Amino acid sequence: MNLIPLKKCLRASVFVAVALLPLALTMSSVADDKPVPAAARYQDWNHSGSMWLLTTPDGVDLPADAKAEQFPVLVRLHRDFFDFTQAKPNGADLRFSSSTGERLTFQIEEWDAAKGIASIWVRVPLITGNSRQEIKAHWGNANASSESDGKAVFNESNGYLSVWHMNDQVQDEVGTLNSTDNGSTPIAGMIGTARHLPGGKGIFGGDKIPNYPTGANSHSTEAWFRPERPNTTLIAWGNEQAQGKVVMQFSSPPHIRMDCYFSGGNVESDNRVPLGDWTHVVHTYREGESKIYVNGVLDGTNLKEGGPLNLKSPCRLWIGGWYNNYDFVGDLDEVRVSQVARTAEWIKLQYANQKPNQTLVGPLVQPGNEFSVSQTQLAVAEGRSATITAKAGGAQKVLWILKRDGHESIVATDRFKYSFDAGRVSAFAPQKNGDNGLTATLTVKTIYANEVKTKDIAITISDDIPEPVFRLAAPAKWDGRETIEVVPQISNIAAMQTKGAGQLNVNWTVDEVAVIKRIEAGKLILKRAQGNGAMRVTASIDNGGVTVVQSITISVQEPTPSKDVWVSRPLPDSEQPEDNQFIPRDGPGRGSSQFGSLVYAGTLAAAADSVFVRVFADDQLFTTETAKLTADKKYVLSAKLNLGLIKYRTEFGSRTGNKETLLHTAKNIVCGDAFLIIGQSNAVANDFGKENPLVPSEWVRTFGATAGDPNGSRLKLWANAEARSPGGRSEIGYWGMELGRRLVESEKIPICIINGAVGGTRIDQHQRNNADPTDVNTIYGRQLWRTQQAKLTHGIRAVIWHQGENDQGADGPTGGYGYETYRQFFIDLAASWKEDYPNIQHYYAFQIWPKSCAMGINGSDNRLREVQRTLPKLFSNLSVISTLGIKPPGGCHFPAAGYAEFARFLHPMMQYHLYHRHVGPFNPPNLKRAYFTSAQRDGLILEFDYQINWSDALVSQFHLDGESKQVVAGTSNGNRITLKLKEPSTSKTVTYLDSANWNPDNLLYGQNGLAALTFCDVPIEAE
Repeated sequence: MNLIPLKKCLRASVFVAVALLPLALTMSSVADDKPVPAAARYQDWNHSGSMWLLTTPDGVDLPADAKAEQFPVLVRLHRDFFDFTQAKPNGADLRFSSSTGERLTFQIEEWDAAKGIASIWVRVPLITGNSRQEIKAHWGNANASSESDGKAVFNESNGYLSVWHMNDQVQDEVGTLNSTDNGSTPIAGMIGTARHLPGGKGIFGGDKIPNYPTGANSHSTEAWFRPERPNTTLIAWGNEQAQGKVVMQFSSPPHIRMDCYFSGGNVESDNRVPLGDWTHVVHTYREGESKIYVNGVLDGTNLKEGGPLNLKSPCRLWIGGWYNNYDFVGDLDEVRVSQVARTAEWIKLQYANQKPNQTLVGPLVQPGNEFSVSQTQLAVAEGRSATITAKAGGAQKVLWILKRDGHESIVATDRFKYSFDAGRVSAFAPQKNGDNGLTATLTVKTIYANEVKTKDIAITISDDIPEPVFRLAAPAKWDGRETIEVVPQISNIAAMQTKGAGQLNVNWTVDEVAVIKRIEAGKLILKRAQGNGAMRVTASIDNGGVTVVQSITISVQEPTPSKDVWVSRPLPDSEQPEDNQFIPRDGPGRGSSQFGSLVYAGTLAAAADSVFVRVFADDQLFTTETAKLTADKKYVLSAKLNLGLIKYRTEFGSRTGNKETLLHTAKNIVCGDAFLIIGQSNAVANDFGKENPLVPSEWVRTFGATAGDPNGSRLKLWANAEARSPGGRSEIGYWGMELGRRLVESEKIPICIINGAVGGTRIDQHQRNNADPTDVNTIYGRQLWRTQQAKLTHGIRAVIWHQGENDQGADGPTGGYGYETYRQFFIDLAASWKEDYPNIQHYYAFQIWPKSCAMGINGSDNRLREVQRTLPKLFSNLSVISTLGIKPPGGCHFPAAGYAEFARFLHPMMQYHLYHRHVGPFNPPNLKRAYFTSAQRDGLILEFDYQINWSDALVSQFHLDGESKQVVAGTSNGNRITLKLKEPSTSKTVTYLDSANWNPDNLLYGQNGLAALTFCDVPIEAE
C-alpha cells in the first residue's frame, strides 16, 4: 500500500477547498437572491415605494416581442416625490428590488440632497415590450452602508467594455481602462455631471488596450454630446491602419460620420445634427452591417460596402480626438464601448430612458387616488412665470405637455409642480395656425394601471413689454470713400426702459455691395465700398423678444480708378534696403507712376555734416541723394528707382567736411510689381509630379517661406522664387512661377509673388484675427507678416484666390453648408485685404472644379460654384476664372501642364486690368439672365456676356428645377443660347452642369475658346 506524504495531502486539501470556494460563493449568492418578499428582506428599512417601467404606447412604445436583458435603467429621483431627509447622506441606505423581492444591483452617479435630485443606474434582469414592470426602492436604514457598485451594473456580462459617466472623476466604470484626463472640466450634463472639452484637451484611454474587439468582431460605440462646432472627433479607438480603427466624427454639414479607414464600418447619418443641443449617438457594427442611431432612431446604414474591419490588438483610445490630436469643442456625457452590436430596441430604450423628459420610468407612486390641479385657468404677464401644482395619487407616470405657437411638446415628466415661464410675446408677431403666442394650453397627463387621465390648464399671456420701434438714418448716396454711419433711431426707448427691457441686441447685414465696415455702440460704420450699386443695409433689433427688422437702400457710386488716392507706406524710424530686395511700384501704374522708392532712414551713431546714398543701375551711377541730419542725428533719404529689368545696388554713408564714411551697401535690388497668391492646395500648387522643369528667374522673386510652424513662417529671406522647395522656402507654386514668367516677358519688369496658401483649408480658416492681425497661428497672419517684413503692404497690386474645395460640403463654424456662408466670408476677407494692402487694384478668384477632390453633398458643390460665379456682382474690381476647360484636367490637383494653363488664363486678364493692354476677349462666358421665349414657356433663352457656342451634346447638361432631360435641342446666336424644351414648363430655375453627372469633354464654350462658368438654380424670368 502506497502512502501519500502528509505535505501532499495538505496541498490537495487546500486545493479542494480553494476550488470549491467559488461554487460556495455562487450557491450563497443564488440562495441570497431567491425571491424573498420585499417586506421581509427590507424589514429594517423605514420607507419603500414602487416605480414602474412602461414600454407600452404611453411609455417607450416597444413591440410586444422586444426584450432587453440586464439593462441599466436610469432612475431619477426628485424632491417632488422623494423626501431626501429620510435617507442617509449620499444615499448610502438606498436599495432596489424587483416586484418579487429579487435584489437589483445599482450605482448612484449623482446625489444632491440640497437640490433634491439624484441619478441612479439600476440593472434590471429583463425588460419586455408593451408591458408595465414594477421595481421597488427602499431607504431609511441608519445602519445600512452603501452598496452602490458601477462594476456590478456595467460589465462584460451585459456587453460593456468601458463606460464613462464623465462626472467629477473621469474613470472607466467597468475598470477596463485607466483613463487620463488631459484638461477637460466638469459641467452640468445630461445625467449628473458631464465634461467640457475646449479643443486641444481630451481624455486618453491608453495605447496598449488588450481586450477590445479584434478583426471584424461585433461592437458598439456611443455618447451623448453637445457640440459647439463641427469637424471634430467624439471618440476614437483602434489603430491608424487600413480597416483598423473606429472613429466617431461630428462632420460638416453637421452629421455623424464613422471613419473606419475605408472599411465596411464606414457609415454616415442621413440627417443634420444641431449645434448646441444634446444628442445621443450610437454606432453598431457586425460584419457586413454598420449602423448609426441618432436619438434612438436608425439614421444611417452600410450593408456590405467595403471590406470587413480588421482591428488589431492592442488598440488605443481617445475621447475628444485621435492620436492625441484633441479637436472636439463642446460637452460629452455617457461615453460607452460595448463588445456586442446593440439592438435597435436596446438603443431606443436607452434614449427614451436617458433623455431629459424620459418616457420609461415613472415616479415613486404617490398614495391615494386623487387627480387634481391647483388651477385650470392661468393669466401670466409677459416675462413672468407662475407655478401649477398637481396631485396624482396612484399614477405610474406623469407628463406635462405644453401647446403653444402651433407646437406641442413634453416640458416635464414625473413632477408634481411645474413653473410656466411666459417668456416674450408680441401681439404683432406673425400668427401660426391662428395663434399669436398670447395663449397656451398646459396639459397634465397621468398614466394609471388601467386608464389615462388628463387635465388642461388654459393660459393667457398679456403682451406687457414693448418691442423696439425704430427707423434707420443714413445718407441716400455714398461715394464709397468717405466714412458714413447708419444709425437706428429708437422712438420708444423710454417705454422699454420702464419695463426693464431697454437693453438692445443689434445685428447688421449689408447686401449687394462689398464694404469695409465696423460696428460700434449699436451703429454701423461704413468705411469703404468695394463695389457699386444699390446697397441694402438691414438692422435686426430685439430687446429679448421678437426681432424687429428694418432695411434701407443706399446708392453707391465709387470714383473712377484714376481718381482713387494712392496710399503711401508709412516710413519707420529705421529702414535700409537689403541684398536681393524687391522694391514695389510707388503708384497705381498710370501716367508717370513708373518708379519705386528706395529708402534709407535712421539715426547715426556719430555726428556728421550729412548723409548720402549713391544708387547704381547695372553698375552705372544712376542717382545720388543727400540729406542733412536733424539735431538728434536722424535722417531720411529716398531715391526713385525706374521700373524695368534693371539691377540696382547702393552705397550709403556720411560726410564730415571732405571725408566720406561708407556705412552700408546693398546689391541685386530690383523694382517692379507685387502680387499675393492665397487659398488652398491648388493655390499652393506644388503637387505637380516628381519632375520640376521650372528654372528660377532672377526677375521673379519672393520673401520668406510658406511653412506653417512659428519658426519656419518667420523666415526673413529675399530670394529668387521656386515652384516648390523644402520647408516652403521661397516657394510660390507652379502656376505662380509661370504667371511671373509671363508678366516679366510681357511687361518687361520684375515681379514679386508671396504665396500664403495652405492645403485642405476652409475659407473661415483664412480670416484675419483682428485682435492680432499677424498672428503666427493664422494663415492670414503668416502671410501679412511676410508682406510687412518685405515692405510690400502698400505695393500689392492684386490678390489671386484659389480656394473652395473644402467648403463644398464642409462649413466651418456655423453648422450649415459651406456655400451658405462663403459669400460673407469672402467679403470679410476682401475687406481685411483692402485694409492691410490698401492699394490693391484687382481681385482674381477661381471657380473651382466640379466636386473637386470628391467633396460635396447632394449638389452643395454646385451651389458653392454659383456663389463664386456671382461674387463680381458685389465688387467693382473682381474677376472670376474658370477651371473648366483646363487641359490636362485635375479633378483635385492638376498636373504641371494644367497649372501652366492657370497662368495662361490669368495673364491676359491682368494685362487688361493692371497694364491697360487690349488683348481681346479673356473672360470666361458668364450668364447674365435666363428667360422664357414666350408665354407658352416651351423655350428658354440664356443670355451671356460674351459670344457663345453650342453643341447638341450639351442638352444633357441643363437642368430645370433640378430635373434633367428637360431640354431637347439648342441653338446659339451671338451671346444667346435658345433652348427648346420637351414640353411647356413651370420651372423657376435653370442649372448648367450638375457635378453628379457630367463630362469634362462636354462643356459650354465661348467663341473666345474659354469654358463658360457653371451656374446653379438661376431664377428664370418671364418672357
